[in-house]
Amino acid sequence: MNAMNMNQLNTLTLLAVGLALTVAGCKPEIEGELGDPIDKRAGFLGTWELASFTQQDLNNPVKEVRDLSHLYIQEGIAPLRMDFNEDDSYGITQEIGRSYFGDGGMWAFDDPAFPTFLILMGDTDTLQYNLGTTVRPYDDQMAIEYRRSCGEGGALVETVIYTFTFNRIPQ
Repeated sequence: MNAMNMNQLNTLTLLAVGLALTVAGCKPEIEGELGDPIDKRAGFLGTWELASFTQQDLNNPVKEVRDLSHLYIQEGIAPLRMDFNEDDSYGITQEIGRSYFGDGGMWAFDDPAFPTFLILMGDTDTLQYNLGTTVRPYDDQMAIEYRRSCGEGGALVETVIYTFTFNRIPQ
């Protein structure tokens, strides 16, 4: 190829790249506002009734999830209920099943704006659970995860995840 053809090829290549960048840079401007952030605390307020209880064994290669709801939900017996109150107190009503949430006390999030953990502070202990979902004031379901671990310090390994799924009881 001679120098003239090479210059024309370079010019055409630059024009094509310039055109592609111009087209790619033409995006519509976003209009409107996202609105105020959702009040995560207000989403938790109210009475919640256990709908399901599952267990996932993280050591099992299949990572199957087992439904163990029958341990908490049986005909003729009121399911586990949690009440989250405006004054940051919480109460538990439970007739059967292992007590994972204590008897009641005060509740909080690790970070009110972006909660990851639910913290339950009873008279004798403080319990911390992963939030399976962010609960908005209009949501009718929430999930709380209890993650069991083995080991110590930096060698701590999660072994089991218990997931409690609750339905909101209308007031």
